[in-house]
Parts: sequence; structure tokens; C-alpha cells
Amino acid sequence: MTETSHSGYDGPDEPRTQAALVRAAQGGDQRALDTLVADYLPLIYNIVGRALDAPADTDDVVQDVMLQMIRDVPKLRDPEAFRSWLVAIAMREVRRHWRLRRSAPATTGIEALEDMAFLADPGADFVDLTITVLNLSGQRQETAEATRWLDADDRQLLSLWWMEVAGRLTRAELATAMEVPTPHAAVAVQRMKARLESARAVVRALGAVPRCAEMNTVLRGWDGRPAGLWRKRIARHVRGCPVCGGVSVGVVPAERLLADLALVSVPAALLGLMALGAGAGAGAGGGDAVTAAFHVPSTAGEAASHVVRRSAGRTAGHAVRKSAGMAFGKAAVISSAVALSLVATTVAYTLGVFGQDDRGEQSSAATTVSAPQASSAQPSATVSASPTPSPSATAKPKPSASPKPAAAPKPAAEKAATVTDTKLPVRAAFYYPWYDENFTEGGSQYTPSAGKYDVDDPATVERQIKDMQYGGLQAGISSWWGAGKREDVRLPLLMSKGAELGFSWTVYYENEAYANPSATEIRESLTYLRKYSDQQTWLHVDGKPVIFVYGGGGDSCDMATRWSQANETEGYYVVLKVFGGYKDCANQPEGWHQYASGFDVQKGYSAIVSPGFWLNTAKEPTVPRDLDRFREEATGVATSGEPFQLVVTYNEWGEGTAAESSTDWPSSTGHGAYMDILHEVFTAHPR
Repeated sequence: MTETSHSGYDGPDEPRTQAALVRAAQGGDQRALDTLVADYLPLIYNIVGRALDAPADTDDVVQDVMLQMIRDVPKLRDPEAFRSWLVAIAMREVRRHWRLRRSAPATTGIEALEDMAFLADPGADFVDLTITVLNLSGQRQETAEATRWLDADDRQLLSLWWMEVAGRLTRAELATAMEVPTPHAAVAVQRMKARLESARAVVRALGAVPRCAEMNTVLRGWDGRPAGLWRKRIARHVRGCPVCGGVSVGVVPAERLLADLALVSVPAALLGLMALGAGAGAGAGGGDAVTAAFHVPSTAGEAASHVVRRSAGRTAGHAVRKSAGMAFGKAAVISSAVALSLVATTVAYTLGVFGQDDRGEQSSAATTVSAPQASSAQPSATVSASPTPSPSATAKPKPSASPKPAAAPKPAAEKAATVTDTKLPVRAAFYYPWYDENFTEGGSQYTPSAGKYDVDDPATVERQIKDMQYGGLQAGISSWWGAGKREDVRLPLLMSKGAELGFSWTVYYENEAYANPSATEIRESLTYLRKYSDQQTWLHVDGKPVIFVYGGGGDSCDMATRWSQANETEGYYVVLKVFGGYKDCANQPEGWHQYASGFDVQKGYSAIVSPGFWLNTAKEPTVPRDLDRFREEATGVATSGEPFQLVVTYNEWGEGTAAESSTDWPSSTGHGAYMDILHEVFTAHPR
């Protein structure tokens, strides 16, 4: 997806993409430069604000970043990389600021007193600003407060990851900003998220009413300020305390809480400094014009007014005292048009700052103006009919417009073994989260032993995972049609239960068979899926998150090329469905697989076994079920040595390929005859 300006551009060639704006700015177009500043100031302000624990210095760092952008944008070789380049500048400035702070002597006198007063004011830091302006409550507020307990490096990474899960940065841009390869960034994000979850448990435990009696002993000597050392001490107590140990029950993953939050609007103090500088550069009256133009709308202003009032004078005074004319002199590079567009952007963001509460309900009817988005728009899968039996045939309906919300996932139990990197061969089954909707009259030739179950029920998902584990499987491959679709909505519960039970998940990218998505569309989906695939529960091989891709009968090497191009920056372990001549393609994925209703081996890549095939609308089975045949073919899979040993399927009831227990093949174990065979065969032939 090509980005367009969100602040508006009324040049001769509008609408303008961001890359076109960069080229225009490099060619001397002042209006284009103004628009770039207005578009990206809110993003940079939010990243810097969350990365620093010194809110009084945030404005100074943001100004330095934006002014460096204005000065150096003519040197940028690749206009398409503008956002990645700008965010990298921001992080370098943040790290430089941290180095200066560590080496600077302690403040004294009036400035030290002001700093102490500022620290004592709970409404003066960026966390409180975020909570107040975005109207956070419940677990969103707890998550924001937990960020105070992170160390400096983690805060910097968090500031980028927050923008990633919100769809405003890509994983590749995050890695560039951190100056590490993408796989290293993925590991760093996982570690940071673990410390964030630990901090969330600390916040909950400290806020418990009544608080654990032993906590007072743990807190002896604490000065009341969040810090990494105290996070570790308190978290250690929480893990071992029978009273505090339950505080994490019902905790929603942080990425789900942060994904739909708006940006915090740029404060009046920062705009004031820039406007005054612009006025000095633009001539008499320029600053007055900007000051007169600025107005905090009453619809959102009251929610943030005490923070703005509290911080405006302090921040401006601090910056002026530190750099006097220098701050305004640097800001004078920006024209009055920039300052006015900044005001317009701030007004728009202030109008749209409200997010959603923990139930996903809108907490305000305020209109939201989007911030610059990552090239990861969430695609909508379109389901079309297929003339031949396939894993997406008749049984796959169009996704419901109003899917049932998944139950709030629970955190992984401490005793559960989470999967980080699964050793080959991997044994997995294709899984379909379509129930109970697909249990309609005539929806299947068979009846599950569990009846018309509902995969929104955590107990059902837990039963199914334990069933697959009994069958010797390490992972499930869940059907996926796109962001926000029914299957996507249900994925968090699968991941949560998988984390508890030590079972991995990945997805089956279905839309490839019907829409031939472009490399850009595929990349957007891969970027979106990072919210899941960066979790330990996602199936990983060789350090890469695995994804399976379904295909159509007319596929060719073009499919492999599109996926290769899309995956250049994403780093997935892609396993495509085979087609005629697939081994001759110039662009080869990490793996290949077949999806069919029988025994099949793709040498060097995969082997599959299936119980049979009886479409719900057919009078006779296409592939009749035979337990002896299934045992023989399952043994062939188990002894094949292929890296992926797959079952087609665990629960595709519409096509009659399910191995899940049915009233037609029950067993004394309760797992059903087919899962019993898998258990026996895979136990006899371990990986």
C-alpha cells in the first residue's frame, strides 16, 4: 500500500504519496516539506515520549529530530524509506540524549527543585499524559503504568513496538531503528514483552485491595519510584506468593490492548516553541498568527487540559532556560506554514484521541483522524466458490460480519512449556475454527462426539489441543482469511491455550487460492500477523515463524515469486502448496506441502495422511474411510523422515476429512479411532 499524506497537500499534483512528497521536498517544494513535518511530528513525538523517562526533555529531542529531518532530507537516497529513516534518526537522538544524561553532573539549585517537583507530580510524565488524553482504564491503564517499570533499553524498544502493534510501523522499520537485523529484533521484542508482562503483574499486585500482607516486607526500603531492580524483586514475590499469584488471571495480551489506541496529541508547549521560532523567521506577526490559530477543542480538551496546563509552562521554561535563543533559532528553519499545519494536525489528533476500553467498546464518539500508517493495511479476504474439492470448498462460508468475540486469553501457566523453536520434523494438523456456525443442518456427513461444540469456549479449545497432543502432534495449522475475519478473531484464544499447554500454532493463508494477492498485499498480511507470530506459542523453525499457504489448481511460479518478494523484509518460514513444476521455480520458499485426501510425500519437504473425503453435499464418499489403510499410511508418514509430517485434517467436518472423534468412529479412550492410531504410530516412531 502506498502511503498518502494525512495532513493534506494542495499542490498541483495532489493527492500525493509520501514518497512523492519527499521527492518534492528534495526539489525545494516548501509546501511538501511542511506537509511531511505535519504528518510525522505526532508519530515522532509519541515514540520519543515513550522512550524517555524525562518528559521535560521530550520536546527538545523531538525538535532536534524534526530539524535534522528538514536539514538532511535532500540527502535521502530512497524516498520510499523516508519513515524508516526518520524513525532511526529519532532513536539515535534518544540514545544520544541518554548518554548525555548519564554523563551530566547532578542539577542543583532552582532547576533541581523544579525537577524534584516535576517527578513528584503524577500528572507530569508521558505515561500519565497517555492515560489522561487517551482516556485509558482497566487493563489498558495498567499496561501504560507498567511501562514505568522498564529499563531504558526496554522503554526505547517498547516505544517502537507500541507503534508496530498499532499499525504505524513495520517490523522491518523497527529493526532498522534499533540498528539490528530483523530476526534479532524479534528476539529482543519477545524479551521486552516478557518483562512488560512481569511489570503488569507488579502493577496489579501493588494495586490489589487488600494488598498481600507479605508485600510490605518486600517493599521495605522502596522509595516509591518504579525501577527495574524493584520490578524484579516484586515480581519474584508475586510468582511465589499464593495470594499475589492469581493477579494475572484474565490478563489480555498487551498487543491486543495497544493495537487500536490513537496517538497522544502534540502539546501546546511544543507547538508554541515552534510557532515562536517560525514567527521569528517569517517576519513580524508570524508568531501571533500561529498563537491565535491554536485552539484545543472542547470535545477533547477537557480530558487533557490539566496535563497541558501543568506541563506547558514547565516544559517551555525548561527548554528556553537550557537553550534560550538556540531553541527558537533552530525552529526558525520551519516556515509559518509548517507551524500552521502542525496546529491543524494537533487539533485533529486531539479530536480523535480516544481509544477503546477492555471490552472493545468505543469510549467516545469523537471523530478520529488517522496518523501516518505503516504499509500494513489489513486486507479483507474475499471467499469465492471453487469448482473442485479443496480445503476451502463448500464448508467454508463467507466470514460472518459479526463474529463472536474470542474469550479473553489467559497467560501461560508457569509450569507450561512454551515452544520457542520446534525441532524438525514437525508433526501438525490442519485446523478449522469455524464452529459452531458450520454445524448447520447438512453441514457434515458425520457427527462429532463432542456434539455441536463452540470454539469460542476455552474448554473446547483446551480439549482439542490435548487431543492433538495425545495424537503426537506438536502444532495446529489454523485456517486464516485475513485481519478481522472470524478466524483471526478466534486466533488469540488458540494462542493463549497453546501457551498454557505447550502447543504451537501457525495459520493456513487461504486467500492465495482465490485472489492471487500481490506481493504488497501479502506483505501487509505478514506484517499484521506479527502480532501473533512474534509470540513464543507460534510455530518457529530455524528461528523463523512458520506460515502455510494454500493454493489453487492454476498456480505457477508466479505464486512463489510473489511470496518471495513479500517475505524479503518479513523473515517468515514460508511453506507453499505444491503445483506442477514447483521445484523448477527460480524463487524457492523454505518448504512445500500437499493438501489432499490421501497419502502423499513431497520428497525433502513434507508427507501427509488423511482419513478420507466425503463432502457434505455428496451422496457417496470420494475417499472412503478405512482404519487399516489409515494406520499403514500414517506409518508411512511417521517413517518418511520429511520435515513436515501433516494430518489433513483435525476437524474439517464439511469435507469429511476430520480425525477428531466422531460418533461414527468412537473409542474407549475418548479420543476416537483415528487419534488413537496417530497416538500409537507416532509413539512407535518418535521424531
